[in-house]
Amino acid sequence: MTRRTADRRATTEQDRNTGERGMSEVLGFALVFALVVSTTVLVAVVGFDELENTRDQEELNNAERAFDVLADNMADIHADGAPSRATEINLESAQLEVGDPVTFNVTGVNQTGASFVNEFTSEPIVYASGDTKIVYSGGAVFRTTGDGSILITEPPFLIGSRDIVLPVVQLRHRGDTASTSGTTVRVRAEERDRRPVGEFRRTPSSFDKVIINITSPRSDLWADYLSSRDSITDCQQTGTDNVRCRIDDPDTVHVSGNLIIYAFET
Repeated sequence: MTRRTADRRATTEQDRNTGERGMSEVLGFALVFALVVSTTVLVAVVGFDELENTRDQEELNNAERAFDVLADNMADIHADGAPSRATEINLESAQLEVGDPVTFNVTGVNQTGASFVNEFTSEPIVYASGDTKIVYSGGAVFRTTGDGSILITEPPFLIGSRDIVLPVVQLRHRGDTASTSGTTVRVRAEERDRRPVGEFRRTPSSFDKVIINITSPRSDLWADYLSSRDSITDCQQTGTDNVRCRIDDPDTVHVSGNLIIYAFET
């Protein structure tokens, strides 16, 4: 082998090693780049989901506060005699709608077994976002989700050990808009009628027992609330959407229907 041939072989081997190192460096750079890109995308996706969850939770918290204000404004009407009130609710990605009718039935049974039945129907105001609903119904505010439900604001009932006061808040929707979303909505409400029920105005009461029947998708929450009152003798859910509670030997019972008309203004 001549010196020139040896040099040529050495040069060829060196070029081959250099090419392999260059290819390895390119491959390594590509792998590192792919790892960086995938990590960045993963962080961005996780961060976006977290941001979206935080935004949704803040919307629900704001809606809950708005319904607290709504309940206070409605109380100004049915409890304090204000002629009207308006409450603004920011919907963003949620929907405001008229809920399924709720029925309140109050029956007094006297010593002879005669019954005096009074029934009130109400159309709740419902804020819906995903599987979560915030509801104003019967003077109370509820929050229902797929994981569970809670009573946020109690109804204006006064159920003591012997004295019973049941001001039933009846809501009735008026207007062309029964459902709306994506904007700020004004709920305008006005008193239409306040009617004490004659049979339940006597003192002392002539009833041996009073039976409260409520038909509502939130009957379980109504059952929890009513069964926690001192004078409730028995409280049972008689169906998926119905609760029946009994009060024995009340001293005084006062029942009134408070009709409030409301409309959605956009």
